Amino acid sequence: MAAVKSLSAASLFSVKDWVVLVLTQALATNGCKVYITGRRLEVLEITARIHGSSEKLGPLGGSIIPLVMGVTSKESVKRVVDHITKTEGYLNLLVNNAGVWTTKPSIDPEAGPEAFGEAMFSESIDAWQKAFLTNATSLYFVTAAFLPLLAKSVSSHTGKMGSVINNTSNSAFLRMSEESQLAYNVSKAAAVHITRQLAYDLSHKNINVRVNGIAPGWFPSEMTTGSSGDNNESTPQEDAPFQRGVERIGARVPPGRMGNAKDLATVSQNIHELVA
Repeated sequence: MAAVKSLSAASLFSVKDWVVLVLTQALATNGCKVYITGRRLEVLEITARIHGSSEKLGPLGGSIIPLVMGVTSKESVKRVVDHITKTEGYLNLLVNNAGVWTTKPSIDPEAGPEAFGEAMFSESIDAWQKAFLTNATSLYFVTAAFLPLLAKSVSSHTGKMGSVINNTSNSAFLRMSEESQLAYNVSKAAAVHITRQLAYDLSHKNINVRVNGIAPGWFPSEMTTGSSGDNNESTPQEDAPFQRGVERIGARVPPGRMGNAKDLATVSQNIHELVA
C-alpha cells in the first residue's frame, strides 16, 4: 500500500510547503510559500493581497510574499538572497521570468535595402543591450546568486534537488522574425542556450541542481496586450483578431487563442515534478 500511495498523483505532484521564488498562483494554490519579485513594490503588494488571500488560495494554499528585486542589479538580487537565507535557509525552485521587449526597425523589409537598412541602423544599441541584459544575462547572474540556496533544497523537508526554470520564448526558435523584432528574438535564443549550458554545469555531482526551460508562445501580459487590470492580470486578446495577427506574421496557433494561466501552470509544475 505504501508503494501505491507514493505513486499517487497527490504524492507525485505535491509541492506543499515548498519555498519558491516567482511563478505565483498555481504553486501558491498548491501549498507553496512563493516569493514574488519585481521593481514596483505597490504592484507586488496588490498581487499578494488579491491572489494570496485565503479565499483565492483555498484551504490547502500556501502564501505569496512580495519582495523588491531588480534582476539587472546585483545589489538588489543580493538583498533578496540574504533575506531568503535568513528566513528559509534554502530554496526549492527558482523561476527566472523577467523579460522585456525593446526595439525593432520602424519599417518593414518590403521598403527595400536602403530604407530598411537605414531603419535597422537607426535602432538604439542601448535598446539591444537592454534586451540581452534582461532576457539573457540576468538568468545567469540571478541563478548564480541563488545557487547555494538551491543546492540546500535536497536537505530540506522535500528531499528533492533544487530546480531552476527559465522562461524563454518560442520566438527563440523561429526562422521568421515576427515583423523584424530581432532584438527580442535573438536575446531569447541566448536565454535558451544559457539554459542548456547552466543545465550542464549545475548537474555536477558537487552541485546537483537541475535547470530546465519553457518556451511559451503568446500569453496575455503587459508586453503583449499593453496593460493589466486592477488585479494585475492582463486580458487576453479576442480569438479572432489574435488569429489574424499571428497569421499576418506567418505563424500558426492551432488552439486559436492566447495561452492562459492553466496552460503555464500545468507545464511548469510538470517540468519540475517529473524530473525531480
